[in-house]
Amino acid sequence: MAVFAFKDFVVRQDNSPLKVNTDAILLGAAIPFVPDHASVLEVGTGNGVIALLLALRFPTAEITGIDPHFGAFTDAQLNFQHAPFFERLRARNCSLAELPDANQYNIIVSNPPYFIDSLRAENPEGQQAKHVSAVAYFELLENMKSRLTQEGQLWLILPPEVARQTITFFTIRGIHCTQKLRFHAHPSKPDKRWIVCFQNQESACKVQEFCIRNEDGTYHADYRQLAGRYHDRPI
Repeated sequence: MAVFAFKDFVVRQDNSPLKVNTDAILLGAAIPFVPDHASVLEVGTGNGVIALLLALRFPTAEITGIDPHFGAFTDAQLNFQHAPFFERLRARNCSLAELPDANQYNIIVSNPPYFIDSLRAENPEGQQAKHVSAVAYFELLENMKSRLTQEGQLWLILPPEVARQTITFFTIRGIHCTQKLRFHAHPSKPDKRWIVCFQNQESACKVQEFCIRNEDGTYHADYRQLAGRYHDRPI
């Protein structure tokens, strides 16, 4: 059984197209604030690692993870059931479009497919999990926006170019990028991932820079501060 161990829970991922990766850990560890008793939706939960990290970090949040891939849903459901905070986690085998329109959330998070209109993955499951048409991607953004409460926040992790396109898409629609966390593989590399937050309320965008590793390959202090406490061993 493929298992990724954290300090407080384990992630089983036999059936998920995507395994635990740095993007997922960054998104789960870096979101700075979730209101008390917030209703949280993770779109494309996969094996559930992001939802699990958020449930660990925010002990009153009620979190629903959805995924149309049955294998991913199976892994997430199992991982949620075995987590110490299982009563605040729910997995659903559905797409965002299949959720009732009336469902509204304080926080929506997603590590979405971000290879837009690019070369297809070699396997169909990888294609579904990583690659998407431009039309489908922007429809997903629109659908996520429509599920937010008026004061809600949408958090995404994206490559910089896709993040810029996403910011433009939302800006035209009156949705504002209020936080931008830019991650570098190591200090001499350009940023490779952005975590971006979108809200209806306009405010100055807060920008922060982080490094994941040092030049010698060891974990940078930035990453250790964000995520080191959740790993099952010192990093």
